[in-house]
Amino acid sequence: MTHDQESMAPGKTETLLVSRPAQGVLWLTMNRPAQRNALDRALGEELLRALEDAETDPQARVVVLTGAGSAFCGGDDLGAVDEHLTGDRTNSPVLGDTADPVYLRIVEAIVTAPQPVIAAVNGPAAGAGTELACAADLRIASDTARIGSCLVNVAQVGTAVMLPRIIGTAKATEIYLSGGLLDAADAERLGIYTRVVPSGEFQDAVLAEARRLAAAPTRAIGLYKQLRERVYGQPLEQSLRIQNGFHIRNNREVHDAVEGARAFVEKRSPEFTGS
Repeated sequence: MTHDQESMAPGKTETLLVSRPAQGVLWLTMNRPAQRNALDRALGEELLRALEDAETDPQARVVVLTGAGSAFCGGDDLGAVDEHLTGDRTNSPVLGDTADPVYLRIVEAIVTAPQPVIAAVNGPAAGAGTELACAADLRIASDTARIGSCLVNVAQVGTAVMLPRIIGTAKATEIYLSGGLLDAADAERLGIYTRVVPSGEFQDAVLAEARRLAAAPTRAIGLYKQLRERVYGQPLEQSLRIQNGFHIRNNREVHDAVEGARAFVEKRSPEFTGS
């Protein structure tokens, strides 16, 4: 993805590009194109830090995650993993302080982010890259993007958490066992992709959706995401009461809830501030 270079320069690092192409939009680009944006420790730490910083950034009302070059994210860097297995953990895709895999912490940060997160799947996603994409609230894909597990090909396990939440355990197992990648049309049909757009229109389509969400009541969206996680897998009765508690909390805490009600009564478009 390319944006105005001046806006990108302040946030440029070796492994992550950070830009703000529109008001309220934080755009994060994994920048290891020669390695198909595979996660090593440097990229993982940069991305996790950017997501954590966004949690308290009032100007980041929506986050877009994508990859540089022709791939979204090829998963963990297998060269770094091989070094890890032989005892050299310098570039290993784990965090030095906890030894947690970086993809795990990034997935958690995306799922719990207080704003909507869009995965702009510009090209192939595999392994941990698929988990990152599936952790996002929306997945907009180029018609050239493919997605899958591929982990069985290297005798590894994974893609058993986020992917099944979208398409179910049976189909996720089938994808894992196939060792291959789904094309964009098949992934959209299964519901993995929210929308597929022609590659020539991809950047504009993602930015348009990001602008729409940046103007939305993002504080309420953040509460919805918390509610979604709290009720996941819970019994019906408990889920309904948790939901009601969040409804009450929303009315007490979200300023946009007042604006939304007033705009509806006054028959005008609401002007949300994300607070």
